Amino acid sequence: MKPIQLLPLTVLAMSLQVFAQPATVPVNPVQRELIYCADLMNHEEREAYRAKMQATRSAAEKETLRTAHRRDMQERASAAGREGQCEPFGSPGPRGRGQGGGQGGGQGGGPAK
Repeated sequence: MKPIQLLPLTVLAMSLQVFAQPATVPVNPVQRELIYCADLMNHEEREAYRAKMQATRSAAEKETLRTAHRRDMQERASAAGREGQCEPFGSPGPRGRGQGGGQGGGQGGGPAK
């Protein structure tokens, strides 16, 4: 074969390899919000809450569902002796962000001598 005839075959072979690779990134990944007091819920309860949120049609319905869920979880936390400790799963918690409230500034925090 002539070199010029090999060029279209080479391009075709390379393009088929590109299309044969599976997609690794989902087209529409599901964005999940943090669930208030999720650590007091089991897996089925969390999934049921998510399904209810997805079934809502308006922002007002979502807010009503969140408010009712928050009230229910505060009651559950109070009954478990954990009042005031409900935070969304994965949040920094009641103390806020950071490494703690210590007095030290780390290595080399003082003035140079």
